[in-house]
Amino acid sequence: MKTLSVTEASKSFGGWVNRVYSRKESFAILKLGVPYALLVPAPTSCCTSHELADDLAEANLSSEDRRALATTLRKGRKAVKPLKNPWA
Repeated sequence: MKTLSVTEASKSFGGWVNRVYSRKESFAILKLGVPYALLVPAPTSCCTSHELADDLAEANLSSEDRRALATTLRKGRKAVKPLKNPWA
């Protein structure tokens, strides 16, 4: 984990917070070389694809809602670009 002095952190705290958010970096904030606090990304509130599938299976959707959901999912799949293999 990267470290910051209290002085460095206080001079541009907003910049450090933005960096933690955008780059998902974490920092230990030190005072006189002693860790006093951690600046870490907040956990995201999301579900896994399995949790979503379970929730949808339990939902009582009308046939019209099921068709609308299927249409929306197909459109979403077309809009998402395939992942590139970083090792290729």
